[in-house]
Amino acid sequence: MARLVRSAAALAAGALLLAAAPAGLAAQERSAFVVRLGSDTTAVERAVRTAQRLEGDLLVRTPRTQVIHYVATLDGQGRVTRFEASSPATAAAPAQRSVLTFGDSVRMELVRGDSTRRVALAVPAGAVATPMLPTSFALYDQLLRVARRLPGDSARVALVFPGAREPSVAAVVRRGRDSVTVDFFGSPFLASVGSAGELRGLSGRETTLKVEVARVDDAPVERLAQEFAARDAAGQSMGQLSPRDTVRATVAGAELLVDYGRPAKRGRQIWGGIVPWGEVWRTGANAATQLRTSRDLVFGDVTVPAGTYTLWTLPTAGGAQLIVNRQTGQWGTAYDASQDLARVPLRPATPAAPAERFTISVEPGQGRGGVLRMVWDDRGWEIPFTVR
Repeated sequence: MARLVRSAAALAAGALLLAAAPAGLAAQERSAFVVRLGSDTTAVERAVRTAQRLEGDLLVRTPRTQVIHYVATLDGQGRVTRFEASSPATAAAPAQRSVLTFGDSVRMELVRGDSTRRVALAVPAGAVATPMLPTSFALYDQLLRVARRLPGDSARVALVFPGAREPSVAAVVRRGRDSVTVDFFGSPFLASVGSAGELRGLSGRETTLKVEVARVDDAPVERLAQEFAARDAAGQSMGQLSPRDTVRATVAGAELLVDYGRPAKRGRQIWGGIVPWGEVWRTGANAATQLRTSRDLVFGDVTVPAGTYTLWTLPTAGGAQLIVNRQTGQWGTAYDASQDLARVPLRPATPAAPAERFTISVEPGQGRGGVLRMVWDDRGWEIPFTVR
């Protein structure tokens, strides 16, 4: 424990934070961003920009506290030509460094501890490549500024994450004088921008990320890094935002497994909010929820043959349906209704107390029967089944 505390303190103290401007830079613009998921702060960032350089520190809390320092070199058009990101060693991970060089392709040098890997990525035709780090909104600010210089009201940008096998192409679309949308894996970030295209604030409510981002005058990154690292050392780390869990049960000789992600309430409105009424929901988070059964199951008048399926939910203010789908292995946003095996009604099962995390359970009943239950916040649903 003491070693972890020392390592966490070294991480915070060793990061090059921007209390003062880097030497030799002029006409500086400072920015800071706070990223919140419901009632929780998940990331904090501070950056300094000049015409030739963008330098910042990104504090990420999940799964454990980490500070990433980065420096981007900008050309005369404000585009990144070189990007370097680094984080010091901690008790949980070795030191890491990534160097990205941008041209007709993107060359990467990825250093993790004593290991070095070099790769090159092609830039999709018609797209402007720009570096990206998860939860870095100073880098979203950078891509918005680049997109603003391009002709027309829309642009294609290729987001290059260190270590990624290929860039993620996103569309940036101007919606008004001070509003822009940025595609995030098929759903839009809603961004407000200033006269130079700078990011003033951003909402991820339409995306699966669900974060809200505020631009602030400054952020005490160093102090927050020490506080959050101390929580990690005390066993209070934030961990994965939606950890994966597995439910296993034996019911009348049938071996059942449910694999799903467990999002948390975090002070948010869940039903009719985070989970909209009348829209198919992944029944959890991240990868699609999976059901595997070794025997045929009967839900009402529907038979689900032995095998592997994904489970989806269609909630409404007046009830809900469970959707059993034949497609497997997909991300939880890739729902294909043509693959549905069946839709069966769920019955309400109000929990005794609100559940902070979404929870699925499978419980044996009498004879050859059982019950599949799910609960989150102040609502729950269940469906009985029998084993054939």
